[in-house]
Amino acid sequence: MYIFKKVFLSYKFIILMLILLALGAAVATFIENDYDAQTAKVLVYNALWYEVVMVLLTTSLVGIIIKQKMYKKMGAFLFHLGFVFVLIGAGVTRYFGYEGVIHIRENMSENRVISEKSYFQIKVENKTFEHPLALSKIGDNSFKYIHKIDNKDLVVEYKDYKFKKTTNVENLFVTVSYDNKKQDLQINGGHGNLEPPAIFSVDGKDIKLSWGSKIIKLPFSIKLRDFQIQRYPGSKSASSYASEVTLLDDDTNFDYRIFMNNPLTYKGFKFFQSSYDRDEMGTILSVNKDPGKWPTYFAYFLLSLGFVLNFFTKRSRFERLRVFLIKNNLCIILPILFLFNTYANAQTNDYLDNFRKNTKEHSKSFAEIYVQDFNGRVKPMGTEAIDVLHKISSKDSMYNLSATQIMLGIFSDPKQWENIELIKIRNSKIKDILKLKKDKKYISFSFVFDKYGKYKLNKYIDEANEKMPSKRGTFDKDLIKLDERLNIYYLASIGIFYKIIPNSFDNSKKWFSPQEAINEYWLDDSIRSTLFKYKSALSKGIINNDWKEANEALDILKINQREIDSDILPSTYQTKIELLSNKLKIFPNLMGFYFLVGFVALLFAIVSIFSKKDFPKIKKMFFLLLFLGFVFHTLGLAMRWYVSGHAPWSDTYESLVYVGWSSILAGLVIFRKSLLSLASSSILGAIIMLVAHLNFISPQITPLVPVLKSYWLSIHVSVITASYGFLGFGAILAFLALILMIFKSKNNEEDINQQIRQLAAIIEMSLIIGISLLTVGNFVGGVWANESWGRYWGWDPKETWSFISIVVYTIVLHLRFIPKMNSIYIFLISSVVAFSSIIMTYFGVNFYLSGMHSYASGDKVPVPNFVYYVIAIVLVVSISAFFKKDVKVIK
Repeated sequence: MYIFKKVFLSYKFIILMLILLALGAAVATFIENDYDAQTAKVLVYNALWYEVVMVLLTTSLVGIIIKQKMYKKMGAFLFHLGFVFVLIGAGVTRYFGYEGVIHIRENMSENRVISEKSYFQIKVENKTFEHPLALSKIGDNSFKYIHKIDNKDLVVEYKDYKFKKTTNVENLFVTVSYDNKKQDLQINGGHGNLEPPAIFSVDGKDIKLSWGSKIIKLPFSIKLRDFQIQRYPGSKSASSYASEVTLLDDDTNFDYRIFMNNPLTYKGFKFFQSSYDRDEMGTILSVNKDPGKWPTYFAYFLLSLGFVLNFFTKRSRFERLRVFLIKNNLCIILPILFLFNTYANAQTNDYLDNFRKNTKEHSKSFAEIYVQDFNGRVKPMGTEAIDVLHKISSKDSMYNLSATQIMLGIFSDPKQWENIELIKIRNSKIKDILKLKKDKKYISFSFVFDKYGKYKLNKYIDEANEKMPSKRGTFDKDLIKLDERLNIYYLASIGIFYKIIPNSFDNSKKWFSPQEAINEYWLDDSIRSTLFKYKSALSKGIINNDWKEANEALDILKINQREIDSDILPSTYQTKIELLSNKLKIFPNLMGFYFLVGFVALLFAIVSIFSKKDFPKIKKMFFLLLFLGFVFHTLGLAMRWYVSGHAPWSDTYESLVYVGWSSILAGLVIFRKSLLSLASSSILGAIIMLVAHLNFISPQITPLVPVLKSYWLSIHVSVITASYGFLGFGAILAFLALILMIFKSKNNEEDINQQIRQLAAIIEMSLIIGISLLTVGNFVGGVWANESWGRYWGWDPKETWSFISIVVYTIVLHLRFIPKMNSIYIFLISSVVAFSSIIMTYFGVNFYLSGMHSYASGDKVPVPNFVYYVIAIVLVVSISAFFKKDVKVIK
C-alpha cells in the first residue's frame, strides 16, 4: 500500500502519464499526415494503451485531490475535478453514444442511419454477428473471430489488407473456414462505405461477410419536404442551405427547419445540417446520440468556474505569487478583469492616375451620403466603403486611393474596375489552378473568368460546397473564402452595397440601391432624373475634373434621405465623428505604438538592472508616452460609443479593445513604479490589440456568411489566441531571465537573483492565466462544435496540438511538485521550450500537417533557416545559464 501511494498517487506518476498523452498525440498527428486519420485512431487515439493512460491519469488525479485535500482550495479543487468529469463524459460518449449520417431525398421518408464507426458483420440465416473493426495502414491488423453456427465453429481470420489512395473503397482479405471447408475471400468496404457482402457458401448456407459502416434504424422517420438553398445574387455559389422536414413518430408528427446551428433534437437524437446532393433534391444530415453531453457540459462549467475562482482563492498559487511581488515592492495585478468585464496594364495605370487626382475632393462628399447595410444600420458611405474593401482585399486603401474613392469608381464604371486587382488571394494551390505566380497577392474580378465567360473555379467550388463542413480542409475553406470575396465584388458592381434611396411608402424603412429603385413606381420622377444625372455627371467629373453637376445631384440625394427617413439617420455630428474615426484609425495605430513603447521600455529596464540605476526621468517619459496612448485609446472608445449609441464592449472586437484599454489602465495605475512592469503592460496591451485586429474578428458587412460564422466561434478563437499572448509573454520574460543568469557576478548576484525571482513570479502568473484561457477557449470550441456538428472533438491536428499545448503547460506548472525539478532554472527553460507547442499549433500545423485547419494540402514546406538559429540560440543561452542557475525558489 505504501508503494502504491508513493508511486501511483504522486506527481511524478501524473506527469509521466501527461508526457505519454502528449507524445502519443504528437506522433499521431504525423501518422495522420503520412497515412490517414483512421490509422492515427487505430494506433493512438482509440488504442487500448492510450485509454489505459487516460484511466490511470484520472484515477491518480482523484487520489491526488483526496490526498492533498484540494477541497480546501475551492478554485484548484473545481478545475481539477472538472478534468475528471471531462474524461468521464468522454468515456460515456465514446462507449454509449454513436454518430452517423442520414440521406433523404425530397418527398421521401427515411429512418436508416449510416454509422460513422466501421464494423465487420457476419450474416447467416436469421443471425447477425458484428465486431467493431478499424484497420491501420501500418502495423499489425490481425484478428480472428469464432462463432457457433449449428454447433459448428465458423472461423474468420485476417489475411491481408490493401488500399489505394485514389479510391475510398478498401480491400480486406480473410480466410473463412466452416465444417471442414476453407476459402479465401476479398471483402470490399472500409470506413464510411456500404459495399455488397462477400458470400461464403457451404452446406446450402450463404454466409455473408461485410466490412464498413452499418445501417442503424431509428425508432421514427424523417421526411424531407423541401431542401432549400440560398445563393449569392447572380452566382451559383451557396451562401446557406436548410432542410424543411417532418418528423414522423407514432402519435407525434411535427415540422421543423434544420439549418446551420439549428439542429433538430428528438428522443436523445440530434440532426445537423451537413451537406446536400449535387442536384439539390436531397439532403445529408449528421446524426448524433450522445448520453455524455451533460456530464461533459457540467465538467466544462466546473473547469471555467474553477479557473476564475483560482485567481481569488486564498492561499492559491496565484495569490501567493501576487503577495510575493507585493512584498518585494512590485505591486502587480495582471489584467484578468476581462474575464468579467504591376498591377495592371498601362491603360489601367493611366486611368488610376487620372482617377486618383480628379476624385479626391468629390469622394469626401460621397463619403457623407448615407447608406443602409444588410443589418439595417444607416451609416456614412465612407464606413461602408471601408467595410467592403476590407472584406475583398483585407485593406482599407489601395493604389493610394481611399476606400471611398474605390467604391465611387466601382459605382461609376464597374466594367473598368473589374479589370483592376482588388481581390485578395493567398492559397498556393488556388494560385496553381489559376496559373498565378506564388508571390501574387491580388487578382481582378475578370481574371477568374475565361474568354467564354466560364468561371475557372466552378468545378472546385462545387466540390468544396458539397463536402460536409467538418470535412473541409484549408484549401476548401480558402477557396470558399475567395469565392465569397469575388461575390462581394460582384454585389458591389451591381449596386447592392449602394442602398442610398429610401422609400417613403415602406414602413419597414428599407432602402434600395439605384439599380433596384430606378424602375419602381414609388420613386419620385425628380429623384429618378437625379440618379441618371449623377451617373452621367460622374464620368464627366472623372475625365474632365468638372464636378459641378455631380455635386448638385449628390446634394439632392442627401436632402431626399433627410426628408423621407430623418428619424433613422445619425446626426450630422455623429457622421463627422464616424468619418474622423475612420480616418484616424486609432486602434490599429495603437497596436504598433504599444509594441514600440513596450519593447524600448523593456530595453531600458534591462539596462537599469545591470547599472543599478533607477532612471526616474526615463521612467517618467515612458509613463507619459503610455498615458498618451491611453488617452487616444479612451478617445477611440468614446468615439465608438458615441457613433454606435451603445457601450463599446458588445461584441468580440469591442470587448478585446476594451480589455486592451483595461490592461493599459492597470499598468498606469499599478505598474507605474516598475519600468519592467510598465513595459510588460504595454506589450500585453499590444498583444490584445493584435488579437482584436485578426481577420476572423473583422466586422461583418454582409450576410454572405461562411457556415462557420458564429459569435461563440469568434469567442473560442479569440480566447485561445489571447492565451497565446500570455504564454508568449511568459516565454519572452523567461528567456530574458536566463540571459540575466548568464551575466551574474559576485558584485551583482544578489540584485539579479531578486530580479530573476520577480520575473519568475510574473512568468508563472502569466502562464496560469494563459493556460486558463487556452483550456476554457478549447472547451468553448467543443461546446460550439457539438451544437453545430454533433461532436466535441475530431482529433484534427489543430485540435490535437492545442490539446498537447494544454498538457505541456500543465506539466510546466506542476514540475515544482517534484523536489528535484523544483528549480527556477528548470522552470525558465521549460517556459521557453513549452512555447514551441504553441508555435506548432499556430504555424506548424498549417504548413506541415494535413487536416481541417491546415494549409499543407500534402505539400512539404521546408523549415525556414531562422528556426534552426532560434533553437541554437536558446540552446546556447540555456547551457550558459546552467553554470549560474542557483536562485532561491518561490515558496
